[in-house]
Amino acid sequence: MENELINIFDFDGTLTTETWPKFWVWVKKFGYNGAQRNDELENALAEYRKLNTGNELETFFGFFNDLLVNNNEILTYEELMEGEQFIQYNLGVTEFIKNANTRNYIVSGGLREFLQNLKIAKYFDGIYGTSIQHDKVGLICGIGEVMTDDKKILAIQDILRRNHRQGNDCHNVNYIGDGSTDAIAMRFVHNNGGKAIFVHQPNKEDKFYHYNNRIYQTLNQDGIVDFCCVADYRDGTMLSNILQGQNAKEEFYEEENIR
Repeated sequence: MENELINIFDFDGTLTTETWPKFWVWVKKFGYNGAQRNDELENALAEYRKLNTGNELETFFGFFNDLLVNNNEILTYEELMEGEQFIQYNLGVTEFIKNANTRNYIVSGGLREFLQNLKIAKYFDGIYGTSIQHDKVGLICGIGEVMTDDKKILAIQDILRRNHRQGNDCHNVNYIGDGSTDAIAMRFVHNNGGKAIFVHQPNKEDKFYHYNNRIYQTLNQDGIVDFCCVADYRDGTMLSNILQGQNAKEEFYEEENIR
């Protein structure tokens, strides 16, 4: 009997139209605009990185963690979830997830508890991400263990085990991502019998379009991208068909480069 089809999604930029995560909206408490990428916040991050060691992801979360810890601040879940209103999903995402006859998971570097409390979360079979720390009464007081690129492999292996598979059996598994932070996970799935799918926005005028194109070209040169698609999940699109196992053979589609 063939294994059930499993789709594992990154979140920001893969299911949503933007790569900037919306779970930082609460930084308005500290005078920043966390609803979108902006120079003021980027400059503050750059200054933080001058004084703190760690890779880009660790210092990214360290900055936000220290805002809470150093200011002895806490957050309610209502404050955390305020960012949901700023999320814009890619075309067809909600309908696809609601109606899919596949096992669907999120493996993201983003805040797990934020993702688990989204309205769309109930349609996923599991959500993995960076954890949140709580105080004695359950309020948010810091950032916990960061979901690094390497730890995404552990999350994928947990998904496989939950589906009664060996930890490296990625046959009939799709990993869907949009950037360099997905490279390790893509390589793992691709090298173990699954498919790595790189998605991108349709708008060539988008300021991140050419940046994402360079990421795709790099990953593609390594031979780990099986499909490259517009992030359009509506019924009948190339991406939707692949994720539902319909005509998803490599020879069926010419690779859709984003150059």
